[in-house]
Amino acid sequence: MNKFELKDVVELWPKRDQNSYKGTFGKVGIIAGSIHMPGASVLATKAAVRSGAGLTTANIPNENFSILGVHVPEAMLYNREDNLEDFYEGLDSILIGPGLGDFEEDYLKTLIQKFKGILVIDADGLTHVKPLLKYIRERTAPTIITPHFGEMARILGVNIQEVINNQKEVAKRFAEENNVYVVLKGSETIVSSPTNTTVLNRGNTGLSKGGSGDVLAGMILGFSNRYENLIDAIHSAVFMHGYTAEYVSKFKAVEAMTAMDIVNYLGESMLHAKK
Repeated sequence: MNKFELKDVVELWPKRDQNSYKGTFGKVGIIAGSIHMPGASVLATKAAVRSGAGLTTANIPNENFSILGVHVPEAMLYNREDNLEDFYEGLDSILIGPGLGDFEEDYLKTLIQKFKGILVIDADGLTHVKPLLKYIRERTAPTIITPHFGEMARILGVNIQEVINNQKEVAKRFAEENNVYVVLKGSETIVSSPTNTTVLNRGNTGLSKGGSGDVLAGMILGFSNRYENLIDAIHSAVFMHGYTAEYVSKFKAVEAMTAMDIVNYLGESMLHAKK
């Protein structure tokens, strides 16, 4: 079982070519939020922008346009009711799930079968993973799932305690058998690819609040196109998510921390990590 430490983050940090432009750092899309949960799309979208994505487009309900426009003016907005294929054309990576609520299984199936880039599935997007595993296994582009213990248990059809008691084995086996990257979230986060399993244990209880997972998913999306190897991007995103929580706790009580604090202080914690 591998470990991933601060020195690894620093060594792998991508250098930015002075002649680069927004397309250099990835065009990403986020399918998130609903009428009753607009905040999830704000958190995930802002996290992707702050994580270095070159161009970010949020696929959201029309009712949420004004909210996203105010809180994440850097993002482009796409109406959820418009054609899905027009949305993902030209994108390098897509995140689906945060705050999405109920949605049709065929919506995710279309992405799995037709989108040719990196696909990150989180939160409500995980609801339909189990019946679509056959199609996920057939993808030639990478698929990343980011479940907590309860979501992983539902995908597997087992008791949550079985996942908790066998975290490393569960993540490793699922990644190997289904050709996916697994980010199994807990006090220790287990990251498994079809060929590698790593334990990351940065962070604190300030992350035990709604929205933290939305931020992590957005960070993974934002990091995904900036690294030569996808597994390095995932490791670095998970590490910096926890590291930023530790950084914020130096001047704010963990009880008072919010998911948006992780987004807002990500830039400062990145500089701190590279010192």
